[in-house]
Amino acid sequence: MTVKDTLKHQLEESTGNDYNCCYQCGKCTAGCPAGAFMDSPPARIMRLVQAGYIEDALKSDALWFCVGCMTCTSRCPQNMDIAATMDSLRAMALEKGIVSENRAKKLVTAFHVSFLNNVRKHGRLEELSLINSYKLRTRTFLQDAESGVKMIMSGKINPLHTLTGKGGVKGKEQIAKIFEASKKEAHLAAPKRRPIKKEFTPSAPRSIKPGMTIGYYPGCSLSGTAREYDISVKKMCALLGINLQEIDDWNCCGATSAHATNHKLAVLLPARNQALADAQGLKLVLAPCAACQNRQVTTRQSLLDSEELREEVRAITGIVPTCAAEFIGVTQLLEAMDPEDIKRRVKKPLTGLRLACYYGCLLVRPMEAMGFDDPENPLKMEAIMTALGATPIDWAFKIECCGAGLTLAQQPLVEELTHTIAKNAADNGAEAFVVACPLCQANLDMRQGSMRKRFGDVKEMPVYYISELVAIACGADPAEVAVGEHFVPALDLVSKL
Repeated sequence: MTVKDTLKHQLEESTGNDYNCCYQCGKCTAGCPAGAFMDSPPARIMRLVQAGYIEDALKSDALWFCVGCMTCTSRCPQNMDIAATMDSLRAMALEKGIVSENRAKKLVTAFHVSFLNNVRKHGRLEELSLINSYKLRTRTFLQDAESGVKMIMSGKINPLHTLTGKGGVKGKEQIAKIFEASKKEAHLAAPKRRPIKKEFTPSAPRSIKPGMTIGYYPGCSLSGTAREYDISVKKMCALLGINLQEIDDWNCCGATSAHATNHKLAVLLPARNQALADAQGLKLVLAPCAACQNRQVTTRQSLLDSEELREEVRAITGIVPTCAAEFIGVTQLLEAMDPEDIKRRVKKPLTGLRLACYYGCLLVRPMEAMGFDDPENPLKMEAIMTALGATPIDWAFKIECCGAGLTLAQQPLVEELTHTIAKNAADNGAEAFVVACPLCQANLDMRQGSMRKRFGDVKEMPVYYISELVAIACGADPAEVAVGEHFVPALDLVSKL
């Protein structure tokens, strides 16, 4: 077997793809939000792999512009996992030390290395430490300096945590074992993918009633830069009569960086959270971050599918994961409650508030695993906002990617993507966004100033977490749920209700 045949076989094993099934329809490129930035957009990458030119694909700058939104995979008529191909190629390029001269590759790699080194050390992400490490690697010292000062002043970033190590996990020896185990081969080849007709079948809503206690996995950003999300989620649950029990000693799920560079690490980190939740006897766990929930949901399925993986998790943690705990998002929590019960708790209807419900990528993809809402035209967030008295607009970009975790490494890309999203929302009459993900909120809120300065054709639009609006509608004071801590002023609009 030649080198290129070996590399192609390795890709087929890691992705489950039969690359002969790709007939170059171009749907993956047509839907790719970052395609215009790539030297070889997704369809060309697939063709290079199909023809055996793996090394050319490995050297492509496209790997470092991919935002991991999975649009390509979700729309492929042949059921090919194009997103997994990009991830596997990126991991192979890093393993082989293929260094592109393109600055994008250097910036993205610097971010992933800084991120994972931080998690390796603390178990959870220390955001200030991450930013310092990234800036030292890239010499981008002035980037976001003004935003950073504002975050420190508001308490979103606590310098003392970096100095004292407060906030890290207790089981650091388990985190060390996870990183060591991630260097070994994955347990099973990915399931073989074949052309099938994709049909969305939503998962049955759970049942959550006032007085119930459910688990809580805040994730790293809700302990820092997205602390207003944590505040509003807890206030919302208190007003709805839901008790939250935080997973003891939870760790970072690996987020984009693990997922984009090391598949096994991206499974083992969230697998520890699954084991801890199971050990606490939790059946439902609220994960407000869409990326965290996505990683936990897909990892739970991997654990169910692999006895060998479950055994490795037991060897690392001392806990056999039963996979009894299911991770849900905020919108799923609200969907699981009696709509009439929620309406009875509304004290300040959101009357007159015209909202663009923004789902982003990972709430609805991959549709087989998430099973949450229609992956092309989700409507469940609109139903909740309508029940609270708001007026959701009909618009075209509710599932388009905002740039996700590339906000530091690919700021120009994020500005272009968020401009496209904001322009469409504004053109369709929205006066504010509602989101259910801290990454989406950060990109639409924190990047809005530079985006508006660059393009100049979009008005200021507040970006609310869904939990903030639910809590306010149920009687919370807007300042009480930290709405005033957003970058785009957001207090005035909801204070008029």
